[in-house]
Amino acid sequence: MEAPSRIINVEYALLGEDLEIVNKVHLEIEDGVIQHIGKGWISGGETYNRSILLPGLVNAHVHSFDGVSPEYGINLPIKEAVGDPRSEKYRILRSFSERKLFSSTLEFLKRSLSIGVLTVVDFNELDLFGAKIAHKIKKNSPVHYISLGRLDGDFSDERLLALKELVDGYGVSSISLGQDLLKKIKNVFMDRLVAIHISETLNQNLVSDVDVAISTLKPKILIHGTHLTKDEIRLIADAKLNLVICPRSNLWFSVGIPNIPEMIKAGVKLLIGTDNAGITDHNLWKEMEVSLLLSRLKDPGSDFSKEILRSSTINFNDSINPVSEGKRVTAIVMTYSDRFTAALNKYSAMIKDPGNLTKVLAPPRTLS
Repeated sequence: MEAPSRIINVEYALLGEDLEIVNKVHLEIEDGVIQHIGKGWISGGETYNRSILLPGLVNAHVHSFDGVSPEYGINLPIKEAVGDPRSEKYRILRSFSERKLFSSTLEFLKRSLSIGVLTVVDFNELDLFGAKIAHKIKKNSPVHYISLGRLDGDFSDERLLALKELVDGYGVSSISLGQDLLKKIKNVFMDRLVAIHISETLNQNLVSDVDVAISTLKPKILIHGTHLTKDEIRLIADAKLNLVICPRSNLWFSVGIPNIPEMIKAGVKLLIGTDNAGITDHNLWKEMEVSLLLSRLKDPGSDFSKEILRSSTINFNDSINPVSEGKRVTAIVMTYSDRFTAALNKYSAMIKDPGNLTKVLAPPRTLS
């Protein structure tokens, strides 16, 4: 049960929508809502030395089940390694019990929380069997767990509705399902979160999958966008859709790199995900650093470190709020590194060496 009121003293805080870094800050919190943010420390409060307070992290796209057997399919192309539903990943997943998939995913979520991730959006494979596991995971998850299920083969209304009872939304593999099925999913899940992989590979982009996905499925979240054109990036920005980038996965599968500078300049509301748990680990801070490095590769001399931090925190405003007066507190406290102390650019320093999680200032499972 939450304490009715508390005072938090921190060395630094990332405040508001702009993530402004402010030194020596105190927060007054009542019933989980930030009532006041002030300069200086107040005696009697919870005091965290060498600390930085920031909004909690969001891992906006994972496939957690395949973390049960890491480093599979190393020598296989992406379709043979992780494609639906006849890939090495599916062969491996079908060989494990419900209990093992459940426990493996819970461990992934615990590791995620240990670095400050408070929300995980998970694509759950294995049809209704996988959805039942996800439903159980949600009840036991240490973080705010958002499950996106999917069906294999039989897309009857009865089975779609059964799936809807178990999950928070639908995670579509690609437009290869066909427009009729995409429309059917849209109609059943119109009041839920719907996400779809788009333009991860060049072949997907060449069939105009972005246009088809937006016009037919009407998703809230698009994933990857590795091969988006500038016009398609502007289309996503104008449609006010979230786009999740997963650069470590894109690099591993040798499919390309997302044009992060163009996405940010166009006003796309970016999110960041770690993708396949069997291929890339839970560490969203690594994903941020790779995103920062790739943004400078695409746009030499640029600095999108603040935007990348925003993409991993408050851009997913379904569960994570900025640290602002009147907002429910969904924040974490990190013990910062020596690099952060000395850094001229503290945003990039934090991404490269974030320190360690000290405190979670919100019950992670009740963020929504």
